[in-house]
Formats: sequence, C-alpha cells, structure tokens
Amino acid sequence: MEQNKEKVSLIIEGGAMRGVFCAGVISTLLRQEIYLDYVIGVSSGSANGINYVSRDLPRTKASFVDIAANPAFSGMKYLLNGQGYFNTKYIYEDAITTDIPFQFDSFKQNPTSMKIVVTDMETAKPVYFDKDAIATSAELGLKIRASSTVPLLMPPTQINGKYYLDGGIVDSLPIEKAIADGNQKHVILLTRPRGYIKEKQRFNAIIRRHLRAYPEVVAAIEQRHIAYNRSMELIEQLEHENKAFVIAPDQLSIGRMERNVQRLDAYYQYAERAAERQLPELQDFLSRR
Repeated sequence: MEQNKEKVSLIIEGGAMRGVFCAGVISTLLRQEIYLDYVIGVSSGSANGINYVSRDLPRTKASFVDIAANPAFSGMKYLLNGQGYFNTKYIYEDAITTDIPFQFDSFKQNPTSMKIVVTDMETAKPVYFDKDAIATSAELGLKIRASSTVPLLMPPTQINGKYYLDGGIVDSLPIEKAIADGNQKHVILLTRPRGYIKEKQRFNAIIRRHLRAYPEVVAAIEQRHIAYNRSMELIEQLEHENKAFVIAPDQLSIGRMERNVQRLDAYYQYAERAAERQLPELQDFLSRR
C-alpha cells in the first residue's frame, strides 16, 4: 500500500449532487491507494471527504448514487414541512447508521487530518470543524449536515446552541486554509469544468428577506462570487508553480438538484474514467519534491 503523502492537501469542492463527480474521482484514488495526509471538504465535498478518510470504496457510490433512489432522500413534502428539499437529517444523520453505514472507527483511526467547512450564521465567518474533536458518528453526521445546509432549501443546522449554514457561502474553495495549515502542495477536486467563473448570486431580494436577521450572511452571499473567483485565481497560480493539481469535469451533464439514479451513476463512472486518465500526471505531481 502506498504511504500517505506528506504536506499535500486534498481539497474537495461542494455543489450538492454535482459532488458525484468528486465521488467518482475518490473511488479511483482509493482503488489506486493514493492516500494524502490532509483533507478539507465543503458542503457535499465534506461528505465525500469522510468516505476518503475512512477508505470506504463502496460508500463513495452509495452515498451519491444509490441513495437517490430512496424516497426519504428528497422531495417537495420535505421542503413543505420545513426539513428542506433535500432531507439532510436522513442523508447525514440517519443513513449514516442505517441504510449506508459509516465506518466511524476506521475514520477516527486513520491519522489523516480532516476539516469540515461551515458558515457561522452569527458572524458570517468560516468555521473549520476538526476531525480530531469529533467523538461520535452522530456528531460527525451533524457537522456534515451543517456544511451542506443551503439557505432557502434547508433550515439552519444547530450545534451546541449555534446555527450554521453551508460552508461554501464563505469558503467555497478553502485553498488559503490548506496553505495556512502547512500544506505545500494541493490536489483539488472541482465540480465544475475548468474556466468556470462564478457570477453574482441571483434572487438576492428573496435571500435578503429570508435572512433579514443575519445581514452579515446576506453580505457574504452577495460577495461569494468574488471570493470564489479569487480562490480560483490562486489555484491557477499554484498550478503554474507546480504546487497544485486539479481534477475537474470536462462536461457538466447534471445539476445540483439531480435525482435520476441512472444519470448520477453514468456521471460517477465518467468521473472514475476522468481520474484514471490523469493518474500518470497525478502520480508524477505527487512524486516531485
């Protein structure tokens, strides 16, 4: 088995069901025993990250493809009763111990570091939940849920009396955090094709009304495109310096709300093949000091 690579981060972007691309890439990384020592995930990227850290290959597919066939996964009835369009309690808290069991002991015993990015509703600042401070699978599921809590679509997630939202609001691509934590090189999994430039959030009037008690969060959402594009510029600079390696889809054939199992499965397999094609370059990148 290939040993963990030192001072190389794995950064996993979110994007709801577009995260199935990262799931397919992680499947390839696990099959090739490419293990990195630091993982940071945002939103659905954090759900992918825990499967990578626990080394659970079957769960990479089960948690992004198979789960969509379950009636408890999503639907208007959940949105109308206040749970959110995606039933995040089921996805991240219930399924982790029932339909898609998670190997929490393997997750904790792995020396790999992991951070889960969330947005603090009170301060509109990022919070990075550390794997080492997570004691149970229930706590882990709740923090993954918090990282994936999209405003309007889902109610805020409460943890120890504080409310949290999707980490992508304030740190969609946590490259600066990965650098600050001492990583010198970075493998970055994106859910959109190369060259994507984020535009200003639409429906701002609706968001302002919905989050009127949290003006700092509204401001962060309205400025999100600036922060995202700045992070992408830094990633591209690091690529030119041979300090970053990006795996991204060439095509985007599913949306963030995708529920069709066949389309999700096809995109998962597409991602596996895309990662396989880049393996020689990735292995060369990791071997260079």
